[in-house]
Amino acid sequence: SQERKLKAMAKDNVRFRGELTERELADYYRKCAALIFPQEEDFGIAAVEAQAAGAPVIAFKAGGALDTVVDGQTGVFFEKQTVPALAQAVKNFGKISFDAKILRENAERFSKERFKKEFRALVAEIDGKL
Repeated sequence: SQERKLKAMAKDNVRFRGELTERELADYYRKCAALIFPQEEDFGIAAVEAQAAGAPVIAFKAGGALDTVVDGQTGVFFEKQTVPALAQAVKNFGKISFDAKILRENAERFSKERFKKEFRALVAEIDGKL
């Protein structure tokens, strides 16, 4: 299986946790120095979840990360999906002090409550024009 192959490649400092509850995942985010987000995704909920828990993000500069990560404030970007580019981003990350309050505030921009409120306002606006 893919998991078996990955475990065979992994070093001693890598742990496979399997499925986690939301609470367990948030606890991991709170304890980490940063979330490394190396792929391009349309949105990338993991980056938002990490910020909500106060963890900055080291992200590939593409896709949804461009909307969810603020370079220098909630994380840092790397331009190419290469080891040297990621290594440089980690070095850059180490030079910045991140404010957990700012991270959480940024994540709130993507909250379910905000989405519902804005969606209802849009529906009301459209309904008023009909």
